[in-house]
Amino acid sequence: MGMSVNGAGSNKGRATPSINVTPLVDIVLVVLIIFMLITPMLTKTFWMNLPPRPEDATKAQPTPPSDVKPVVMTVEPSGVIRVNGVVFPRGEIQWRLPRVLAGAGQRVLYFDASDATPYSAAVEAMDLSRSSGIRSIAILTEKVAK
Repeated sequence: MGMSVNGAGSNKGRATPSINVTPLVDIVLVVLIIFMLITPMLTKTFWMNLPPRPEDATKAQPTPPSDVKPVVMTVEPSGVIRVNGVVFPRGEIQWRLPRVLAGAGQRVLYFDASDATPYSAAVEAMDLSRSSGIRSIAILTEKVAK
């Protein structure tokens, strides 16, 4: 901070403060450079579970397809929710769905909705399954063979 001793007008002989902004500009530029360097490192990432490599898949013994039945939740256009063909009332999903998965020895719930199903009904069914404690929901893009 500097001061001027010679002033004009009624402040004759009194000191007048004047701010030196050079250090302020230097600090702002340094902070700007730091933010420019850190910002690319703050990108948001998410994790994906990828299938094993082909050489790893040959080592593992796959179970026969007839032994493992997936648990499939389907939503009809009328809003009826079925799990493996059995109608589940909305109030019972939270306690019945975890039992069905545990009984089948599955950790993944497969979700399928008809093309004519309203979006809100499909999202509501997924929300109900998530609120029941299901962690993995796989959305099917092709029809399930019956």
